[in-house]
Amino acid sequence: MRGALKVTYVDGSDEFYEVDPVGDAPDLARNLREFLAQPSLTLVLPNEILVIPSSSIRHISVTRSSATLPEEELDTIPGVFLGAKRIVG
Repeated sequence: MRGALKVTYVDGSDEFYEVDPVGDAPDLARNLREFLAQPSLTLVLPNEILVIPSSSIRHISVTRSSATLPEEELDTIPGVFLGAKRIVG
């Protein structure tokens, strides 16, 4: 399931990547739990490996192209809030 990854750094700059946030394994909740426990973000690009320390990241946004999220599994991860809506104010 292809998606877009947006990395916003602490200095306010952004970088965008096309990624496969789920891979061949359908266990999104397990993958997310493991991802959140890592001290860095590692991206394997066609000609390089990019390691971004978590201390450099303000926030990360992953937009999936389709498919529903397994909310009952995501609800078991501490710090994950279901049904959130972005507001401007």
